[in-house]
Amino acid sequence: MWKKLIASALLCASVEANAAWQEPWREPQDTATAFAAPDEYAWRLFVALNWPANIAGKTADPSRPFGAEGPVVWETWKFAPDVFRPRGVDPGPWIDGTVAVARRFEDAEPAPLQQIIRARQLSPRAVPAFDPDMARRMRNETRLNKDVFEFVRANELYNIEGQLELVKQQKQTISFPLMGKETKAQWRAITSADKPRYHWTEVQNPDGSTTIFGLTALHITTKDLPNWFWATFEHVDNPTRPGNLSWMLPSRDVFACKPPLQSDCNQSPAGIGLENTKWVNYRLRGTQINFTDSMGNALLLANSQPESTFQLTSSCMTCHARSSIGLFGSTPKRLSVFKPSGEGFVGAVDPNWFNSGTEGDPTLLFTQLDFVWSLSRARSKQTP
Repeated sequence: MWKKLIASALLCASVEANAAWQEPWREPQDTATAFAAPDEYAWRLFVALNWPANIAGKTADPSRPFGAEGPVVWETWKFAPDVFRPRGVDPGPWIDGTVAVARRFEDAEPAPLQQIIRARQLSPRAVPAFDPDMARRMRNETRLNKDVFEFVRANELYNIEGQLELVKQQKQTISFPLMGKETKAQWRAITSADKPRYHWTEVQNPDGSTTIFGLTALHITTKDLPNWFWATFEHVDNPTRPGNLSWMLPSRDVFACKPPLQSDCNQSPAGIGLENTKWVNYRLRGTQINFTDSMGNALLLANSQPESTFQLTSSCMTCHARSSIGLFGSTPKRLSVFKPSGEGFVGAVDPNWFNSGTEGDPTLLFTQLDFVWSLSRARSKQTP
């Protein structure tokens, strides 16, 4: 029976995928391909979300060729700090008259957000992990698509009080809509000579000068599957760039690496429009749709930038499964991203993370927030 189901899924995935490549700018919603051919699905997402944007409409502009300069689709989505605003106020409608897509690295830190959290946790003078302000000091750029944004807004998850209502109602978890997507991008300063090899943008500095930033890493996550679909991409130069750690886990991409090549062939796929564009310089590091393999071994997925120092203990799914909120007295808390040793959480979810862990005590201590860590940016609407 299972063989027939898998064969049927593979056939459906192949038919739908072939049709989708005819209009590659269309954002896919294809559970069959996400399950049966995750690496191919990751590249479909990559092409669609990096298609040149109709900025005002926050959609793809099919009249422009793939690889054209300027903002791409995901860059028009809601910038996380504009959703989780000071004093926990309503972020307003999806189309609000603004078309700004520029990166805003407020008080930019030299490290990605995960690395800052990890360093603070390991520090003898670590500040509390529950620190929404820290999320603003980063060179990560998190973006929410319309479906995620409107779910957050409709359920008042943009402030801490709205999230705490879930705990008070003893809700175990929430569920975002199927078309929900988020991206997390990483950028670095590059020179003009580097521009043909990167997706890039110019950011104006306080003194009026400009700095060119090149896209070096891109996480994409979608709600195609119940536990979300996870894919991470990097620029091919990352492993050899001074100051950047190498790829400690082999890349896995069976779509780009056709037989007899190995799955870590370090190539981009042919025949999907990447050739002669800047996007040919990006690599799929891997996808994740399960916590463990058939033997119960933890599945890992890491990007050498956001997960730089803990690549060997990195699982997108397990880490994000700990996205949560709880209320202890009058103090809101969230599960930590890291173990006390600084290692990431990998493997299957432990239900005791969310409850008292005491036999016979049904008290729910933490509500799981459907793998969406951007919700940790929410601020209290009581904050002056």
